[in-house]
Amino acid sequence: MQSNKLLILLLLVFFVSCIPQKKTIYMRDVSGKRSYINLYTKALEVTEAYTIQPRDYLYIRVLTPDEAVASLYNLVGGQSNMNNMGQGGNSKFQSYQVSDEGNIDFPYVGNVQVMDMTLKQVKEKMQNILKNHIDTFTLQVELTNTQFTILGEVRSPGQYNMNKDQLTIYEAIALAGDLTIYGKRRKVKIVRPTTSGTKTISVDLTDLNLIDSQNYYIMPNDLVYVEPIKAKMWGFGETFSLGLVTSLISFFLLADALK
Repeated sequence: MQSNKLLILLLLVFFVSCIPQKKTIYMRDVSGKRSYINLYTKALEVTEAYTIQPRDYLYIRVLTPDEAVASLYNLVGGQSNMNNMGQGGNSKFQSYQVSDEGNIDFPYVGNVQVMDMTLKQVKEKMQNILKNHIDTFTLQVELTNTQFTILGEVRSPGQYNMNKDQLTIYEAIALAGDLTIYGKRRKVKIVRPTTSGTKTISVDLTDLNLIDSQNYYIMPNDLVYVEPIKAKMWGFGETFSLGLVTSLISFFLLADALK
């Protein structure tokens, strides 16, 4: 009688701790299911989705045939508003920090309001300002604080650099070594700071309709958090397996038979 109870208990533990395969598969097409509701809409524009926020860093470089003129408008080492973020002091990352009021202090121009503007809009604004000062020039404008943070049930949590302008949520997770088996793939949170306050977005990595949707791409300064499923909360590690369960059952059945 005791062995039967133990057997039932171990079987219950095994089945509760099992993780269905469908919960671990990315990008499943479940549109045909009767109860399915598509929560995602196609993104109209992704390239210019990010807008400048206070404490961002902007790299702005004026290129002109007259080097003496160019030197007047380009940052050099040692200036207080420079953020030297590049490896080995790369001058590409000598950047203007956006103030709390949303301005950058540009040489011989003064404060320029850039908050809530896309990089394209910042470039157009700076071109319109500088054409009154310089006859022939081109302009480079880049965002240099392009990091995101990923925490929770991933192999390598931490802060990562975005190696391209448009980074998908799947690429961000790949940089962190993928989710562990206990990551809740259907409810990944993206915490995004904005000028109007922080907002939290929930995405389902198993839903194929996430691709190319408004939530498919992450942005600089995003925090991605992967919650653990209940099996992890109950203390089942990744080494918990069918072999372990059957071994335990065999042991207790043998012990009961020897009584």
